[in-house]
Amino acid sequence: MTEDRTGRELTPRSSEPEGVIAPREPSLPAASTTDDRFTAGEQMHTVGLTEERAAQIVRQSSNAKMIAFLAVLIFVVFIPLYWLYDIGLPVLGIQPRLEKEANEQYVTDVGRGYALFLANCARCHGNNGEGGIGPPLNDPMKLFNAVTQSGLPGPGHLNADYIRAVLTEGGRYVCGDPNSVMPAWLEPKGPLNYREIEEIIKYILASTDTEIVYQPAHVEGGGTIPPPVTIEGWRDPAFTPAPGATPVPDCWRGAPTGGTTATPAPISSPGTVDSPRVVEVEGAAIPQWVDPLSDQQLTALSVVQGETVEFRIINDTTTPHNFHIGGASELSTAPEQNDLPGVDTFTNGTQTFTYTFETVPDQPQFACTVPGHYLTMNGSLQVVTVGGQPQGSPAASAAPGSPAASAAPGSPAASAAPETSPAPAATP
Repeated sequence: MTEDRTGRELTPRSSEPEGVIAPREPSLPAASTTDDRFTAGEQMHTVGLTEERAAQIVRQSSNAKMIAFLAVLIFVVFIPLYWLYDIGLPVLGIQPRLEKEANEQYVTDVGRGYALFLANCARCHGNNGEGGIGPPLNDPMKLFNAVTQSGLPGPGHLNADYIRAVLTEGGRYVCGDPNSVMPAWLEPKGPLNYREIEEIIKYILASTDTEIVYQPAHVEGGGTIPPPVTIEGWRDPAFTPAPGATPVPDCWRGAPTGGTTATPAPISSPGTVDSPRVVEVEGAAIPQWVDPLSDQQLTALSVVQGETVEFRIINDTTTPHNFHIGGASELSTAPEQNDLPGVDTFTNGTQTFTYTFETVPDQPQFACTVPGHYLTMNGSLQVVTVGGQPQGSPAASAAPGSPAASAAPGSPAASAAPETSPAPAATP
């Protein structure tokens, strides 16, 4: 078998010595029998590791080992220290990091809850949860077992689940009364979001071991910001009910607050149109009437039929009050704005009005008709004769040592001495 050959690639040129293969292209250099591509110079076969280079290699190796050693040392020492910092070491008084941060956040939430409570809840439940229009919240019986040792809602009356349900649905959740004056607070039914509701709950259930420093960011009306105050929680973890203690009722209907009450003084000089008798009545921040002279709760006033009385209604608080006279049935159902004799709702001031008792309605009362105030702000008007005896009863002298006997003649009907026994306590 033969191949087509031109002979050019195998035939040496006449001008070249025998044994040299002619290049395929004239422009290419001639091939050499000695190929320098596969040879190296003498310098390539000489070992060039000087003493300086050897020392440098040793130093680099030592530095690398030191860096590796330090990295291992940091890992071995830092990780256990951070682990102890994270989980805490009670023996040395080191609190776990997460627990410390949780406690700091809890105190912050309680402080915010207190501010929200003052702004939204205190007008009915009192600044310290002592109650008023609404039931008291700082009652140790209500807070007993409200929180378990692990911090979860307990079986007590004011546990977190119960408070959350009341704030979500309003007062109707408590007694099933659709006309309850307590509204729903959680949005969209109310003005507060979920986080604000939780902060209020944390404040109500804060233990006496919790202390917060509170200072308002601003004062209504642009006044001077007061100095900070220290606030403590209400719930006493060490509280234990007395044997046979009455359980907290599931439903609170409201009742006048407990404590001593003022006894009406006798009337020695009934008022006239030209010279009315002055009676001062004060509305407190916790909705109740108070005698300005004795600072005791006022539940009754004495009047003489036909006399003229100038009522001075004092309200030095931001809690709105009004004052009206009428029968018990009409006052208990009257709206805030009504046509009954008296003064309209006001705050921070004194209002006066003059009234002549020409006719006296059945079960005469004086009361505040602001929604929710009537239960704790109604008092009876006792129609008496001159000298203090009830009208229609036989004249009799007051018993020696009684408040009526010791009262100064001409003192206003609102002035009074405390009763010797306190009035019944309010139902929780």
